[in-house]
Amino acid sequence: MFARKLEPSEYWQARRVMAVAFEGVFEQEKELEKAKTDKYDPKEDLYGAFLTEDGPLAGSIVINNKTSRFDGHTVKMGGVGGVATLPAQRRGGAIRACMELALREMYDKGYALSHLYPFSTAYYRQFGFAPAGQSLRWRVELADLKRLPNAGGTVEQLFPGDDLSPLLDIYNRRYGDTNFSCLRDSFDKDLEGDKLLTSKRWIFLWRCNSGEPRAFMVCSRVGNSLVCYPDFSLPNALLFADATALTGLLNFVYASFLANFDSIEFSVPAHLDLTALLPELTSTKYSPALNGMARAVNAEALLKLCRCKGQGSLVIKVTDGILPENNDTFSLTFAQGAENQVERTGSDPDITMDVGDLSVLLGGARDTSSIELSPGIAVSNPSAPLEQVFYRKPCHVLDLF
Repeated sequence: MFARKLEPSEYWQARRVMAVAFEGVFEQEKELEKAKTDKYDPKEDLYGAFLTEDGPLAGSIVINNKTSRFDGHTVKMGGVGGVATLPAQRRGGAIRACMELALREMYDKGYALSHLYPFSTAYYRQFGFAPAGQSLRWRVELADLKRLPNAGGTVEQLFPGDDLSPLLDIYNRRYGDTNFSCLRDSFDKDLEGDKLLTSKRWIFLWRCNSGEPRAFMVCSRVGNSLVCYPDFSLPNALLFADATALTGLLNFVYASFLANFDSIEFSVPAHLDLTALLPELTSTKYSPALNGMARAVNAEALLKLCRCKGQGSLVIKVTDGILPENNDTFSLTFAQGAENQVERTGSDPDITMDVGDLSVLLGGARDTSSIELSPGIAVSNPSAPLEQVFYRKPCHVLDLF
């Protein structure tokens, strides 16, 4: 396989591969006409694998160029999407060729992280990705919301043309200190035009008694349920600044939708525990959902930026089967109020892990309690300050790519 970055004039071929792989619609005449005006968008890069240097295209991936939060810093992140191979070329190495080239270019351009949503976790582990935490998906019977206290406030429905900036403000308030979350210049551009109503989605904004916007929901009907969780067909959402804001929004849902819906479904990051807030749990259902997978693109960069507790030092051996720059042993020295000191070393490691485990442990999706059940991690020095480096932190990705 021959892999390279695609030119805009070749984007139509990638769209055809994706249409075939995902059983979508592809109108070739229209796509060829569109190809005449396709231009490079710095927000994404397309990579393709070819059977020969001259073609044809066998598989492709899309790298969504994002900026993510990480322990009070911002880092470049490549969101992997559009992973597709023609059926006749599957298991031929097309995606491996694309992924290796994309990771190499991300490293060379200063990226620190990559994230994706897998069809198979086992498949993407071979590229150094590890499960990046969980969301909790809740299904609450509307009748049970009657027991919530009255939080006051007001609700307004937003329509095409309305000011949607409060949605971004609430997103930043909720995710401003959340690792792996992406910076945005708007909450969701698909909500800004007629597509909002043509896709049968609604936006409701809750304001507290002082008039400050504190919660919102983007929702749609699925059967008899009011669905507010994001997926690739409908990227809905329910976000809130605090417990009062969520209560106020659910007060509105009960008062306005009890006659039309049986339940509401929404998801929250796994570190947010709603069991104390929701008064009735016997009929409430909640289940974990994988929040994608992550891998370090630049292990040294993450070690320099990670927030540690107290002071100490730790020697970490990192393995990476794709990027040799990460395949090394690093000495991390940390102290409160000082920048981390990271050096490559020949010393014996305190702990050994791959780049995927490193990213999710530093990011806070997992902590030291998970190491025992992680066959890819080996602890050589149990007295090393592991809990000062690897501990739970708010960690979640809302963006889809």
